[in-house]
Amino acid sequence: MYPAATSSARPFVDRETLRRRLLEARHALKRCNLCEWRCGVNRLIGDPAPCRVGVDTYVFKRYVNFGDEPELVPTYRVYLSGCNFRCTFCNTGPGCFEPTRGERVDPCGLVAELTERVANGAKTIDLLGGEPSLHMHTLLELAAEASEPLPLALDSNMYMAPEVLEWLDGVIALYIADFKFGNDECAKRLAGVARYVEVITRNLRIAAERTPMIIRHLLMPGHVDCCFRPVVDWTVEHLPGARFQLHTGYVPCWRATSDPKMSRLTSADEMRWAWDYLRTKDLQIGPEQTAEKHADVRA
Repeated sequence: MYPAATSSARPFVDRETLRRRLLEARHALKRCNLCEWRCGVNRLIGDPAPCRVGVDTYVFKRYVNFGDEPELVPTYRVYLSGCNFRCTFCNTGPGCFEPTRGERVDPCGLVAELTERVANGAKTIDLLGGEPSLHMHTLLELAAEASEPLPLALDSNMYMAPEVLEWLDGVIALYIADFKFGNDECAKRLAGVARYVEVITRNLRIAAERTPMIIRHLLMPGHVDCCFRPVVDWTVEHLPGARFQLHTGYVPCWRATSDPKMSRLTSADEMRWAWDYLRTKDLQIGPEQTAEKHADVRA
């Protein structure tokens, strides 16, 4: 059985708890340590931070999507501006890095919009970006404003501080965890972040104990041995039977052409090797990928 995106491992939190968490998250903006940059800047007065995100949240794109995992769709994708990564191959960069791109969020208005989308058939609200966990106070305010719990899915790079996962417990119905890199060197070179493996694996363990999760991995050209295989091996060892989604449609975007490995498409041989490797592992693969997993990839 795959995790139901509209259910939670724990009951949704009550409104009083949400308001308390909201106050804590707002207070945390005075010395922001919401992600593992731990920059400590005062976002309330606009101090510069690695993510450049201030106190206001902006949405730069939103639409109904039918192309995600079956347990998500139809999903209403909401892209929040600003990110704490600078992935050279980002398919929404550089626009998503601009923290004031798009429309400033009015929580009441956005909740009304999201509620209407759910009423009209959206199974999930997919919060992505950029990096949505940088907007903790806004996410909690959306949850507090809603008259009924919203089926919120957090599409995240999972580089947040543990406190963020505490605040989101019982608020997020599903984590979509983007497990990008299998080692710190690739993470530093391609995304500009440190201690990647330590941080991500810690957060995956914490989140998976509380909330349904889909782990996604983008198969990158030239990164089968250094990234794909370590990601799969760690997941099998520490989260056996986890829901795993392999993405093989890598296309060089933004500054990817500056890297010799990342400047090309993933080859048929790399895809074939990856699917052969997954055949031997105890991971749940979505029904839309089952045929691909058990078939040869043709050149």
